[in-house]
Amino acid sequence: MLWRKIIGYWKSFLVISAIAYVCLLREPSVPLPAIEGADKWAHMLMYLVLTLALLWDSKRTGCQPWLLWTIAIAIPVIYGGFIEIMQDRYCYPRTGDWMDWLADCVGVALAVGAWIIGTKWYERRVAQ
Repeated sequence: MLWRKIIGYWKSFLVISAIAYVCLLREPSVPLPAIEGADKWAHMLMYLVLTLALLWDSKRTGCQPWLLWTIAIAIPVIYGGFIEIMQDRYCYPRTGDWMDWLADCVGVALAVGAWIIGTKWYERRVAQ
């Protein structure tokens, strides 16, 4: 039974793997536009997608509401900090940047807000 729940998170594991691949490369293979703060927007978007994937997978696997929110908020926030530490220690010439971690947290907050608004909208729509 536990194995089926773990398999139910395949979308989340895919996003987690993609984030690790992109963030832990020695040198970024995809150049970001020369816009001030483009990397922060990228971090926000990555963690917004991760949080939505975790919320979707948790909801689909029948998680209890308290566990759903714990998983969807704690995992991306902790993972974002972990990635920044790994970049700083092991991915020279890249460095860990706590503003990147803050952008990760903003992405998590935006995803949670979008999920709450979307869920309420969907429930109203279905009730009609």
